[in-house]
Amino acid sequence: MIPGIYISAGGMIASEQRQSVYANNVANSSTAGYKALTPVQLGFYPLFRKVGEKYHVYVPKSAPGGGVKVVETFPDLSLGPLKQTGNALNIAIQGPGYFVLQTPSGERYTRAGDLTLDAEGYLSTPQGYRVLGTNGQPIQIQGTEINVSVDGNVTVDGVPVGQIRCIEFTHPERLKREGENVYSATQEVQRGMQPASKSAFRQGYLEWSNTKIPTEMVRLTLGLRAYEANQRVISAIDESIGRLIDQVGLAG
Repeated sequence: MIPGIYISAGGMIASEQRQSVYANNVANSSTAGYKALTPVQLGFYPLFRKVGEKYHVYVPKSAPGGGVKVVETFPDLSLGPLKQTGNALNIAIQGPGYFVLQTPSGERYTRAGDLTLDAEGYLSTPQGYRVLGTNGQPIQIQGTEINVSVDGNVTVDGVPVGQIRCIEFTHPERLKREGENVYSATQEVQRGMQPASKSAFRQGYLEWSNTKIPTEMVRLTLGLRAYEANQRVISAIDESIGRLIDQVGLAG
């Protein structure tokens, strides 16, 4: 009976972790450039089998096999809907590309095109990270009429001031989220980085989150039911153990 409690408890923990991911997707349903996440879970048996293969004392037939664990999350990299805003500093990327940002921790990447100008007139994110141009330098804007072409060339009052750098990754799913819709890339991921060839800029538009609210709400509901089912199993086992103890006590 006791293993059943552990299995159900593991299921409850996994349900909580999945619910957290789905709730975060819903919370970011109106965040520009946000990519929804999907949690992936694995049964304890293959987890223990993978670990146990490293040790001579491991016996597969007697290894624990019940329960599940959330092992990682995968992003949905599909393009979110484009929303026309008319704001010259709203720039959507149509395609798999990313903006390159200058941050205190080095270069970072984002899909969010809700840009602004910082105190010195540099094209920046709302968090203050400057957008880099193809020359590796931030783009400074001094003027009123701002135009961004599909290939990222920026002109201000008819004068060219730079070209926004747009890059694509061979394995964008391996980018690491750092919060605020900003990503970092390991050296391995950076080796698969190249100038964008399948992307285009759309000035006056924002790429909206690709979160599908109906889907996430269904997942949240199913997750709640799974959590409650595991809870009921634990209660049933607890009652059975209690009756067993009472009967053994009376028999003694």
